[in-house]
Amino acid sequence: MTDIQEKNASSRCATWGQNGSVLGALVLVVPLFFASGCMSVGFDFGLPQKPDRSIVSGSVPSQSDDSIISKTVADADIKPGNVQDIEWSNETSGNFGFVSYIRETRSVGKVCRDFIVSKHSYDGISQYSGEICRKRLTKSWSLQAFNEQT
Repeated sequence: MTDIQEKNASSRCATWGQNGSVLGALVLVVPLFFASGCMSVGFDFGLPQKPDRSIVSGSVPSQSDDSIISKTVADADIKPGNVQDIEWSNETSGNFGFVSYIRETRSVGKVCRDFIVSKHSYDGISQYSGEICRKRLTKSWSLQAFNEQT
């Protein structure tokens, strides 16, 4: 090799060495830059986040407080002369309370139950009086009255 060729080769190596240092630093820094972004966003790779709708749970049929209270009064084992204090709750609305009084009356072809119930809700505690009745031929009860006490 001549002196000129050696000079050119050494200058290329020096240039490559400088660029190599820059490239080496880039090889180390760039992956760290991207990895830190993945850690902070949960490996989403920049994709828009959407809710997973592939799993759907069964829905719970909603019931009104009135219907749950009516069913509680209808299913109650009445003890004449005693305060009842039977708990009821509605998981859908979050309301709950206690049936404190039930009185059953019977007439020809009809059975009715008068009751007093408390209702605990986000609005506060209220007291209601009501009445459910059923005809002797049918086994289903129907709500006849349900009024808030003032």
